[in-house]
Amino acid sequence: MPEPAALGSGSLVIASNRLPFDYERGPHGLTRRPSSGGMASALDPVLRKRGGGWVGWPGSGVRPGDDVEAPGDPYRVIPIHLDAEEVERYYRDFSNRCLWPLFHSLPGRTAFDADCWNVYRRVNARFAEALLCEVNDRSLLWVHDYHLMLVPELVRSARPQRTSAFFLHVPFPSYDLFTLLPRHEDLLRGVLGSQLVGFQTRGCVKNFLDCAERCLDTAVDRESQRVMFEGRSIRVGAFPIGIDYSRFEAYALNAPPRVERHQRVILGADRLDYTKGISQRIQAMERLLVLHPEHLERVTLVQIAVPSRCQVVEYQDLKCEIDELVGRVNGRFASASWSPIQYLYRSFDHDQLAGLYRDADVALITPLRDGMNLVAKEFVACQVDDPGVLVLSRFAGAADGMAEALLVNPYDLDGTAEALHQALCMDESERQRRMTALRVREAEHDVHAWVDALLRSAAESRRG
Repeated sequence: MPEPAALGSGSLVIASNRLPFDYERGPHGLTRRPSSGGMASALDPVLRKRGGGWVGWPGSGVRPGDDVEAPGDPYRVIPIHLDAEEVERYYRDFSNRCLWPLFHSLPGRTAFDADCWNVYRRVNARFAEALLCEVNDRSLLWVHDYHLMLVPELVRSARPQRTSAFFLHVPFPSYDLFTLLPRHEDLLRGVLGSQLVGFQTRGCVKNFLDCAERCLDTAVDRESQRVMFEGRSIRVGAFPIGIDYSRFEAYALNAPPRVERHQRVILGADRLDYTKGISQRIQAMERLLVLHPEHLERVTLVQIAVPSRCQVVEYQDLKCEIDELVGRVNGRFASASWSPIQYLYRSFDHDQLAGLYRDADVALITPLRDGMNLVAKEFVACQVDDPGVLVLSRFAGAADGMAEALLVNPYDLDGTAEALHQALCMDESERQRRMTALRVREAEHDVHAWVDALLRSAAESRRG
């Protein structure tokens, strides 16, 4: 596989909602550390080789005039500062209360507001202006995710000769759902400003092609996966994202030794979000204990919920709902020496999490809808010892490439409970066979292979 720098000449300029650094203000001023996110760790080495820049919001703790760069940075770090109204309207309201639930097939949670749309457009225009100061005709612009869907067309209209790619990390919904959004045509036109549009799964590609054809009345070639729009041919493809496999494997190998325990462990690990199916997961654990009481006092669900969007009312309500569910299930089944659910509402470092992944007997990863779900892949990478079993929602993008997992419908509580029972009773030879196949595939299709594949396709799009 060629080096990323060989996959097309010119610098790379990335635009995403957040910069690849976490900033913290202390007594001696502003400090920064690299983000732990997979995308940031994958793209940083590419930018270091090719040069270019990264445009993004540094977070509310950074003020205009603060120096977000460090001496010796091999690429430009370009902050987009958002005022309080923009954080509320562009980020919390339009991006996360409108696009996020709709794209995750939860229209009942979607709230559209025309004022928020106007602020979303304004912030996207600011990102585009910043990019125009960074790109030239030989630069490759790579725009990420639902926060910035208008940016590609805004840049293209000002600089038609530049090459750009857009990648959506979350699911793209069906025509019937997408057209519930009042400004859906504007979002399609914005994304189609790119030469290459990437999604996590083939299903998302199909949905996007359907929407482009039916909403914009434009020609679509499904065989070559191209949209002919305003005299241009835009390539559309599925590029499933991976993880930094070797890094997680190393974390697991170096984690403290397994602690002797009396119960088997089912592990759930998620950001606290209503798309992750945590409530349904707890209820499925309850059904397991009802349907198969032989697991009483022998199995514990360890559910990690990383705090997220704590200022948003919907997330506060979700936390209360989960707290009540955990209390009810534990109150129903717990004994003096055992509780069926251990609920941990806090963050974990990757090295701590890797030890939990490694030692779990079962990973229960059951989002109601997910673009990919990297937790499932992290669990697989950490299975360096006695192999566990992955129970995975069929509505996660990861399910497309993880046939050896036990795939479930998270809305079917009894079906999920039966899959848990199957996982807990599975013999070692079958566990080994399933996990070996998963590990081989995820090691090959890691995050670096994802970057290479997308950059190669972008270079091909540039050549026509």
